[in-house]
Amino acid sequence: KVVSFPASVIWDLAEAKHQTQEVVDVEQIKATSKNKAIKELELYKNELLIERQRQADIKQKYGFKSLDYLIWKLDGDLINLFGRRDAGENVDLVIRNKEERKANYEKALKDLKIQVEKEKSLTMSMPQFKGIIRVLPETVVEAEMRNDPEVERIGMRITMEYEKQHNRNPEDVADQNLGFDIRSTDPKTKEIRYIEVKARSTAAAVSLTQNEWFKAKRFKDDYYLYAVMNATTNPKLYIIQNPAEHLTAEEKIEVVRYFVPFKEIREKGVIEN
Repeated sequence: KVVSFPASVIWDLAEAKHQTQEVVDVEQIKATSKNKAIKELELYKNELLIERQRQADIKQKYGFKSLDYLIWKLDGDLINLFGRRDAGENVDLVIRNKEERKANYEKALKDLKIQVEKEKSLTMSMPQFKGIIRVLPETVVEAEMRNDPEVERIGMRITMEYEKQHNRNPEDVADQNLGFDIRSTDPKTKEIRYIEVKARSTAAAVSLTQNEWFKAKRFKDDYYLYAVMNATTNPKLYIIQNPAEHLTAEEKIEVVRYFVPFKEIREKGVIEN
């Protein structure tokens, strides 16, 4: 089975400690992947073509008509000016200005028509094979670090509610593998919080993936760690701004993660009930 996923997930993988010998049919993988990629690209191409056609209709309805009207109006002005010149009036300068404007409008209309046709003409290059990565599951995961979907849902719900209570607009982007779970925008200041949510059923350590840690370093004060402890019994929300600089984390290489002890969260997090 071939599935698609963001390439950024590779950032969270670590090199295996031991080499494994396994025969892999590379050509079969390439063929299967290529067929899957072509199907997805065709779907995307069709979606893009529909949107391009919609935009082209708008440009034809408003852009073409507007320029046609301006050209038609200048034609009328020029006919009137030619009559005045024939009657002996000195209007050569005005005529030249009108003719220049008309030429500019005609060129703009021609360019717009070419642009619209180009936008409606889509071609697709064949996908190129870059390589294969074999991903194996981690052999040992500490009990406190295992993901519990229900606990994670509670953590997300508490975080979303907290953001709304503080008049921000949170957007759940957890399934996009962006290095954070929630993008929360302040409608007044337009400031954005990039929030990574970690939830535990007890008061325990949390871990950030390499992708999450990179994003924390990149966004600095705009990146927040929201750690929900005792999520299923007596939830407490700890908020740490700029965790990459304010927390002491231990890098673990089994799968590249940054291990943050609960002591760090308790001491440096702002508690919100």
